[in-house]
Amino acid sequence: MKTRTLTRWHSRIGIFVCAWILLLATTGLALQHSHRIGLDSPVLTSKIWYQILGVPVPAIQSIDGVELWIVDRHLVSAQGVLGELSQQVANVLVGEEQVLLADGASLWLLLHSGELVDSIPLATDMVLAGVSRQGLPLLKDANGQVWQQDWWLEQPMQPVTTEVMPALVPFQAQEYQPKLAEGAGISVEQLLLALHSGRVFGVVGEWLMTAVALMAIAIACTGFVIWGRRKK
Repeated sequence: MKTRTLTRWHSRIGIFVCAWILLLATTGLALQHSHRIGLDSPVLTSKIWYQILGVPVPAIQSIDGVELWIVDRHLVSAQGVLGELSQQVANVLVGEEQVLLADGASLWLLLHSGELVDSIPLATDMVLAGVSRQGLPLLKDANGQVWQQDWWLEQPMQPVTTEVMPALVPFQAQEYQPKLAEGAGISVEQLLLALHSGRVFGVVGEWLMTAVALMAIAIACTGFVIWGRRKK
C-alpha cells in the first residue's frame, strides 16, 4: 500500500479512535473522583435510566404519613438505607410517634422521620399484633396467644389477654417520592461506568469496544509503518 493511501486511512481511523479515547479519558477521570464530586449519589429515579442500564426497576412500597420505604427488601428513609429485611414485610403498625415493622424474622422500631431506633430478632411463629397501653409490642403466636415483648429484653415475654390494636396487613404501595429517599435510584457514576465499558450499548457495546481496540492497534501499526518509511 502506498504511503499516501496508508496515511489517509491512518488519519480517518485516527479521528474516530481519538474521539473514543477522549470519551474514555473523560469518563475515567470522572469515575476516579466520583465520590468527591457527588456522582455516586443515586439521584436518577426515572424508569428510563433503569432501561438504559438494563436493570429491573426496584419494587417500592411506602407507608402513609411516614418517611419510610421498602425498596427490594431494603429499608430506606431520607437518611439512606437503614438495613436489609430478611423477608418480605409481614405487617406494620404506625403509632403517634413510632413505627413498628415486622418482616417475619425481625422487629424494627423507627420514628416517623425514618430514623431507626432499634431492631430485635423475631421468632418464626410470631406476628406483630399491636401494642400495649405501655407502648410495648404485642406479638401473636401460632396458637393465637398474644405476648407482650419487652423491647430491651430485660424480661421474657409475658402473655396478655387484653385487646390489642391490630397491625396493618399489608400496607398499600404508593407512588415513590425520590427526593425524600436516597437509597434507591441510578447514580451518574453507574451511567458513566456503563458508558466507559460499553455496556450502555448492550450486546453491540461488546463488539463496539472490540472494534475500537482493533482500530487502535491498526493506528499503532500504520503509524510505525509510516514513520519507518519516512525515516528512509
